[in-house]
Amino acid sequence: MATNEIKLGINLRQNKNARNAGYGKYYPEIDTQTTLSLRGFAKHMSDHGSIYSLDIIEGVLKKITQCLPELISQGVPVRMEPLGTFVPTCDVEKPILNIAAMENADPNEVVKGVHIRFLPYGVEDDNITSRRFKQEFCSLEFRNIVDTVKVTVDGKEKKVTTLKPIATAVAEYKSGQGTSAGTSPSPSQGGGNNPGGTGGGSNVPSDGPNGD
Repeated sequence: MATNEIKLGINLRQNKNARNAGYGKYYPEIDTQTTLSLRGFAKHMSDHGSIYSLDIIEGVLKKITQCLPELISQGVPVRMEPLGTFVPTCDVEKPILNIAAMENADPNEVVKGVHIRFLPYGVEDDNITSRRFKQEFCSLEFRNIVDTVKVTVDGKEKKVTTLKPIATAVAEYKSGQGTSAGTSPSPSQGGGNNPGGTGGGSNVPSDGPNGD
């Protein structure tokens, strides 16, 4: 069982796609917080009883950010036990039509771009699968009902994320004060600003079950 005292917040988003089988139901998504910088991550590590100073840890992390792209650019995957492996992948600009066309082909014209991808472990004895990570590291708690709404600011339409505490929505539902447990129309003032999350009032809608 997880022993982490800091809770992992879970928000709920309603499926508003009427053509989806899950229409009207609420699905979980992580309440993400402010993204930690490299120095912030190094400080977090040094504060955990490490024998190494903040500067040493930060130096090692910076070296990783230099060496990892170098190895990936050479086609060398890098494994970080027990988290997973960094691997190179590529996008296609245009495929080669046949074997005859390979003779004079230029790989720079075939490959559009190269990515650094991270593949979580799922097969090793010491792997951290999603279920094991949840069980051993995460203490979950419900926080908010989250929604993405369109508002007009200075004549321009934009999307904002709204949050309503789940406890508030439940209390309103029980008292009959609201016809639904939807979110309030005011923009979120949450604690983070990580794009794609819901902790910081991100304007980017989640890739949830809405099918948008």
